[in-house]
Amino acid sequence: MNREMRRLMEKEERRQKKQQQKEGKRRPQPSAGKTRPGEPRPPLWKRVVTFLHEVRVELRKVSWPTREQMVAFTTVTVITTVALTLVIFALDVVLKEAVLIVIGRV
Repeated sequence: MNREMRRLMEKEERRQKKQQQKEGKRRPQPSAGKTRPGEPRPPLWKRVVTFLHEVRVELRKVSWPTREQMVAFTTVTVITTVALTLVIFALDVVLKEAVLIVIGRV
């Protein structure tokens, strides 16, 4: 582990400690889908419903890009893909010709 990674880890640990102190050492509630050892597992349909509910809760926390940002991201992606395709095509043609010259078949 290099120094930069160690510093980042230490900084993250300090941030987490401060956050815990602000929360007043509040403990998170156990998830509804978790069971203790020895307890029977809930039926499959109930686990699926719990999973989908948790997915929905997490997706609400996501910072979704605006329409303008999506258009910009998509444009950059398409332009980059086309440019790389052209570069690889050109390299393929040049290298093919070079191989044909090397093996003596012009």
